[in-house]
Amino acid sequence: MYADESNSTGENLLDPAQPVFCVAGVCIDDDLARQVVDDVRAALPPGHGEAKYTTLSKTSKGRSILLSAFDSLAGETIRACVAHKRFMVTAKMVDVLVVEFAHENGYNMYADGSAVALANMLHAFGRVMGDPASFDRMLQTFVDAARKRTRASADDLFASIDAYQSTTQPEYSELSSVLQLTRAQADDTFAAIASGRVQDLLDPALPSLADLCGGMGEIVGDFVLVHDESKIVTRNVQLLLNMDGLPDPARPGQRLGRLPLVDIRFSDSTAVAQLQIADWAAGAVRQYATSLVREEPDPFAEKLKDLVESWLLGGIWPDLSVVGNPRRID
Repeated sequence: MYADESNSTGENLLDPAQPVFCVAGVCIDDDLARQVVDDVRAALPPGHGEAKYTTLSKTSKGRSILLSAFDSLAGETIRACVAHKRFMVTAKMVDVLVVEFAHENGYNMYADGSAVALANMLHAFGRVMGDPASFDRMLQTFVDAARKRTRASADDLFASIDAYQSTTQPEYSELSSVLQLTRAQADDTFAAIASGRVQDLLDPALPSLADLCGGMGEIVGDFVLVHDESKIVTRNVQLLLNMDGLPDPARPGQRLGRLPLVDIRFSDSTAVAQLQIADWAAGAVRQYATSLVREEPDPFAEKLKDLVESWLLGGIWPDLSVVGNPRRID
């Protein structure tokens, strides 16, 4: 499988210009991949350079070229996973703070679906339950504190939590006040980040790639992953190859499932046709998903809808249906 990313901002999850991350993977025959890429190049002016999705999608001719290329790939094995970056912030706050607090008090929030339900409720209603600016500052302070390069601390985070809590309406205060109970868990998390024991906590690239690999493995079996150059994937190669050696936090006493990876290699999209196609697929999925987040009309995204939805395996995305119909583990 050849994989590439679109809109990677690392742990900077609240960049308003890039609200969605996507990773796409393709399993396509060498000859077909080269032919499709050659056809795209032939349709472009001489000296255009590499045909990246971001460039092609900006012009009507480029968009037409992309649609023609996708038509040529109909029926090929292309899959993608997306991450709603802002939702990932609330999900991670619940995951590393509230879930850990509950676990230390003998309660598994994964087992009954309450972890994902709480993450969705905070994401959907946080700006309604209290002052929206205070809620936004709380999310930004969590991101700043979880990123090793910033100076924000647990003190800053809990000051922002208290400030937000002071604005919440009485009927919602119990829901949001659960964050105030998690100071010890925050101290442990930020200490682990500062020491280097925990890296890339907020980066959606690893969980999205793991989901993509798992889903692709169900289609094609074991495979070699060829990824476009990526610092985060490079430093986590052994983790991805040995995922089944790690404990599953959602199932105490059990291990995570094995990913269908034989090996992980890196290459450059200028040299590998499949990586260029993966760039187009990731860009298309990202553009469509971004139109959903922004709730703004995007005619080209609408043209991509059926194609994108046929490629999507899932990802980190808000879904309020889990509140009334939780995804239970057992």
